[in-house]
Amino acid sequence: MDPSIGLIGSCRKSQFKDNGCMKRSISTRDLARLMATWQSVDAGSAYERLAAGIRAAILDGRIPVGARLPAERAFAAELELSRTTVSAAYRKLAETGFLVARQGSGSVTAMPADRPRTWTAFGPVVDPSTEMIDLAIAAPGAEPGLLQDATAAALEALPGYLAGIAATADHGYHPAGVGALRQLIADRYTRRGLPTSAGQILVTTGAQGAIDLLARHLLSPRDVAVLESPTYPNAITALRHTGARLVPAPVLAEGYDVELLAETLNGVRPRLAHLVPDFHNPTGALLGTEGRMRMAEAARATTQYLVIDETLADLPLDGQEMPPPVAAFDTDGRIITIGSLGKSFWGGLRVGWVRAGGRLVEQLAATRSSIDLASASINQLIAAALLERADELLPPRRALFARRRDHLSTLLTARFPEWRWARPTGGLCFWVDLGAPMATALADAGERAGVRLASGSQFGIDGAFEGRVRLPYTYPEADLDVAVDRLANAMADLRFTRPGLGSVPTIA
Repeated sequence: MDPSIGLIGSCRKSQFKDNGCMKRSISTRDLARLMATWQSVDAGSAYERLAAGIRAAILDGRIPVGARLPAERAFAAELELSRTTVSAAYRKLAETGFLVARQGSGSVTAMPADRPRTWTAFGPVVDPSTEMIDLAIAAPGAEPGLLQDATAAALEALPGYLAGIAATADHGYHPAGVGALRQLIADRYTRRGLPTSAGQILVTTGAQGAIDLLARHLLSPRDVAVLESPTYPNAITALRHTGARLVPAPVLAEGYDVELLAETLNGVRPRLAHLVPDFHNPTGALLGTEGRMRMAEAARATTQYLVIDETLADLPLDGQEMPPPVAAFDTDGRIITIGSLGKSFWGGLRVGWVRAGGRLVEQLAATRSSIDLASASINQLIAAALLERADELLPPRRALFARRRDHLSTLLTARFPEWRWARPTGGLCFWVDLGAPMATALADAGERAGVRLASGSQFGIDGAFEGRVRLPYTYPEADLDVAVDRLANAMADLRFTRPGLGSVPTIA
């Protein structure tokens, strides 16, 4: 992996926090790694190029907001520059709001709260009769016929859950889930190399229900929780609502740097870490078998609970064999796995699950009683019917998404040659680098043009990733054609400048 885009390691607890996010220092060595290509930045003098390189790393989430930068003298020695050059770069960053001086904390990275919109949108509001294409949701629709057979099978099975006299009739509340579905989920894990019993499965209201339930049960105010940056926005919300202090572990589409992730875990010793190694949302990165072994080893030494989100694990799109679950390398029961049918089949079912030790499953079932009692039994029976035919149903779904991925890639290449993204081998979305910090305003302009976008800043803890958007390929090809046309109209309506770093030409 290019050393200029690696994770940030060598971090330790710091004395300050903002917005529930625990901050940390960056060593001179690691910052120099991140700045390996700073001299190639087209921004004028040496100090301006260095400032531009640091600013770009902050905007792209490689340097967390609130991180303490090295002292000027030490950083200058590492880069073999004069201290005057580094001082001028730090001063430039401070003038533009990307660096602040804090007593006892040195120079700390920031995201300017009063930063003006980088792009300004013009043009007419979309015709109210135009149907919005919603690319903010990376979830597929249910293809015709997919749910009908499963629903018919569920209705056929339903009387067996209703029969009996009043004293023995099924009341419909199953806090841990319907037994048949729990067994099917357990059997799938066993076939993947992770022996599992039905008692280790808790059915939840979608994967989000699983994340929220685990956060409520395992985290308390001021506990430390690690999660990737970028990551699934609702995971950020769920963990933040507990009052836990959040620590970001940056990850890019080029892949994980597990050694530096291990350093992050070792530096803060979190109670919980939430990670998405299976076609990471939003970057699409997939962690291989060796990396999973190292991840489990690192968690064993540093982390009380490692929550692995496998929501997209059913969607390899290039025919590849998937690595085993991370929990297959668990030796002491600290790895918890989350799964869902929302991405594989249909989010409207709202069926997800937690795989954990039997005792924790019992505790979670008790905790959820104050939230939603149980998931809908009929939906669980539909989910069971789908899982019984999963080996038959999933291959054509994967082939469909692969075609849509390649179609959207061709469209974007033709219409937006300046954009960049890594082609994911699975999952449902591209993590697109727009080449400038314009994501929020592009989302605004897209709304006016009839296409809804998820701006990159929604996937970061502290407003990073303003230069990226997530673009899912879940829609049919004809709808993707229209969506890209509307994106082109939105781009044509934008005029922009880069605050503090000069002007950028108008895009026509």
